[in-house]
Amino acid sequence: MQRNQQAMAIASKRAVAKSRKIKSLGITPDMTLELQDSLVLSLADDKASKDHPAIEFIKGQEWYVQDLIRFSALDAAERLEFEYNQAFPEVASEEEVVDVLNALMEA
Repeated sequence: MQRNQQAMAIASKRAVAKSRKIKSLGITPDMTLELQDSLVLSLADDKASKDHPAIEFIKGQEWYVQDLIRFSALDAAERLEFEYNQAFPEVASEEEVVDVLNALMEA
């Protein structure tokens, strides 16, 4: 089946951006809980302001770090495929979605 080129462009951009962020933050699939917690607190502190203390950002940063850790365990092809699967429904035509659903139902 032909890939949706708009979804592929979005997927490529997201996969590269996440990969760069993983590298810049030093994230690995086997990070200790202590390192994860430290990173979460650091990211929450970075977002904090006078009106919004760091505690308000901890849950969101925990989710973000966990997402990046899971993503870091994927190889390049898996990263692109994951992001393509996320982007496809955002840009696909109704016909493309129906085609994918039909293919899944046949399998």
